[in-house]
Amino acid sequence: MTKTIEIATKLIKANEGCKLEVYTCPAGKPTFGYGTNLEASNAFIRIGLDNIIEEITNCTDKKTLALDLLQREIINCKQALNSQKWFTDDLTEFQQAIILDLAYNIGVAGVLKFKKMIKAIEQRNYGIACTEMLDSRYHHQMICYGYKKELAKAVNAGYIMGIDFNRQVHKWYANLPDDSKKLRSMSNALSLQFDKPLGKYKELFRNEN
Repeated sequence: MTKTIEIATKLIKANEGCKLEVYTCPAGKPTFGYGTNLEASNAFIRIGLDNIIEEITNCTDKKTLALDLLQREIINCKQALNSQKWFTDDLTEFQQAIILDLAYNIGVAGVLKFKKMIKAIEQRNYGIACTEMLDSRYHHQMICYGYKKELAKAVNAGYIMGIDFNRQVHKWYANLPDDSKKLRSMSNALSLQFDKPLGKYKELFRNEN
């Protein structure tokens, strides 16, 4: 296992958690283990969803299966991104792992839509790359999902109005105390910029520094 795959595995396990049964994710997809989308999993896609679920149900070591599926998908994401020079030439192993976490979450095709972020990486302007990752639907959805109870209170209190809702949500989030900002997207963006574990990852890698 390469260092990049090892780091990405650690990041994704921390971000996704593990459920050893088939469940429906917030996007409505049948999911297993560390957030593996069974409809898109290359490991199982050839045998059909019903057979996938049956294999999982009958598996006697679901924890090992979950890890195996996770690492297969990470490797698939990396193989797809290896054709992109900005990924292979301009990023360290740790930064590549950050992008792999993003790809696992939103798909390689989703990552390639971050054109301004990619341009900034090509120019080695990681501050702009961080900003572009945060100025995205991906980050907005993380805010809304990660802080749904607090956000609902802010909306009900009139702090966030209907006009320009997305921008106001980002402004509200920016004013939260720094120690509460441990979203996956924030941690990824900052860690990409400074090439070291930040946000929720600081504790995860504390003993490795």
